[in-house]
Amino acid sequence: MSQDCFARADALHDHETKLRAIQVTDADSLCAYLKGFWEFIYNHKMFGCVYDIYDDGIELFRENGFVLRGIQEAEHEVMRLCSAFPDLRVEIEDIFAVPTGETSCKVWMRYYFTGINKGPSIYGPPAGLRLEREKALNLSAFYVEKIDGEWLIVLEWTMHSCDYIRAVCTGEKGFTSLDM
Repeated sequence: MSQDCFARADALHDHETKLRAIQVTDADSLCAYLKGFWEFIYNHKMFGCVYDIYDDGIELFRENGFVLRGIQEAEHEVMRLCSAFPDLRVEIEDIFAVPTGETSCKVWMRYYFTGINKGPSIYGPPAGLRLEREKALNLSAFYVEKIDGEWLIVLEWTMHSCDYIRAVCTGEKGFTSLDM
């Protein structure tokens, strides 16, 4: 077996250990914690870490009135997107938090996706088109609470650039080639 495989596994384990070591003491450290896990989940495809940042009863409100209820639906949504874009990368441009009490915060995050549609999606077989950073803007707002000693997202409002993602997955060139 390749030593590279073991080196990569060790690197991921070290990365996760550092994330878990972040002590959330204020709004800035909460942002570092959430940003770190968010990037770990999407950029390294560590889907099980969804359970580290979401409450079991999460309600996730999405664009066009879609609502995901429960942590399993949230995890499946991440997995579906990463299945359609196996090389998906998230780049968090900005994140900030405002305390709403001693054990709660509101968090806002602006981020971009990049990746190539190489896998099947809910729209059909892959089109092979690329998500371009500037066109794949996403916005999220979270309500985060400290529950049993852990900071967890209990409510989320996320707006993905779903029309653009659909166009990339279907090959709708008129939309994907627009100048921005």
